[in-house]
Amino acid sequence: MTDEISKKLEQIIALAQECLGEAESAVAPHASGVYREVQVKPENIALDITNKVGDCDESDRIQDRILDSGEPGIKILLCLYISYKYFDNTWLTSGDVERITSQLAVKISTSNASTRLKKKLRPYVESGETRKNGQPTPYRINRKGVKYFEETLSGNSSKSR
Repeated sequence: MTDEISKKLEQIIALAQECLGEAESAVAPHASGVYREVQVKPENIALDITNKVGDCDESDRIQDRILDSGEPGIKILLCLYISYKYFDNTWLTSGDVERITSQLAVKISTSNASTRLKKKLRPYVESGETRKNGQPTPYRINRKGVKYFEETLSGNSSKSR
């Protein structure tokens, strides 16, 4: 009896591991009807990004040119840039941005982050889904956003968002 139960438990564990592996590279329909790969967001992505800001190669420049600036748009792009550079360009929502900026002591509220992402930062980000009122929309930085952020970080940008 116990051998039979052990075999069944091993089958359940193998099946669970297989399902988890498939969930990491799940495919979901995009608003346009085209299927796209969906990335499973790490559980504590906000904490991971906050920690990476403090120990990445650019941390001193980030502190001087981004966190000490009064411009909220570049602080939002900081969250997306760190996600891009160190976390496989994981999709972030405005709620994630609020948690990250709050932990960095430069809090930008969810509503302010959402408004800025959909209006002023639109050329620098891409959205993962069609915007629906009351539903979080995932964003990630695009190539133009990476270029703009890196120019700002190096001190070569005169534009502000």
